[in-house]
Amino acid sequence: MDFEYVKHNDLIIYYKIYDLECYPPKEDSFLLNDHIKEFARGKRVLDIGCGSGIQGLEAYKYTKNVSFSDISEECLKISKINFYINYIDNNSDLDYLYKNIEKMNLPVKFYLSDLFNNINEKFDLILFNPPYLPEVSYEGVKVKRWVSGGKFGYETIDRFLYQSITKLNNFGEILIIMSSITNPQYILNKYSKFYDYRIIDNKHFFFEDIFLIYLKKKF
Repeated sequence: MDFEYVKHNDLIIYYKIYDLECYPPKEDSFLLNDHIKEFARGKRVLDIGCGSGIQGLEAYKYTKNVSFSDISEECLKISKINFYINYIDNNSDLDYLYKNIEKMNLPVKFYLSDLFNNINEKFDLILFNPPYLPEVSYEGVKVKRWVSGGKFGYETIDRFLYQSITKLNNFGEILIIMSSITNPQYILNKYSKFYDYRIIDNKHFFFEDIFLIYLKKKF
């Protein structure tokens, strides 16, 4: 099949278009997505590690000040196509968008960035569904980028929380997914002097629990 997509919260989200592919939105994506409306209204929002762009697209319903970033050019291109389809013309031809989306001016920003390396702005709300599982040797490069957060699984989250301290406005907020597999309490305790935090929601699976964590910068 040349393309694959999911539908969630009235959004059409492509995650495979011809040779382009990013993380398919799953239960962790939906857990975060279902709570964005509670926090995004009127905020300056960043969907970091955006993948298909599902989180930023949901935030755009409640604020027009949304930015998307990802380490993958493929994912950014898919996010741009998804933005166009959901907010500009939902009858657009995918082949046309695949060939022309990079030439189009869109009313939101897209950053090619490893976390905040190429981002100089500050935000009121950052959305992050990070890779959070321990890496395993047999994973391909692409899948490893999608799901592996480092040797122990939490390294990407650790880097993100450290860097985000200077990328949030005063009393800025974060919504982030974490897994019971990678000791979320260790990371949360490590940054407790910078953030207040609480569990917003969770889902249980036979091998793990995934948590939606809300963090608020203390200053």
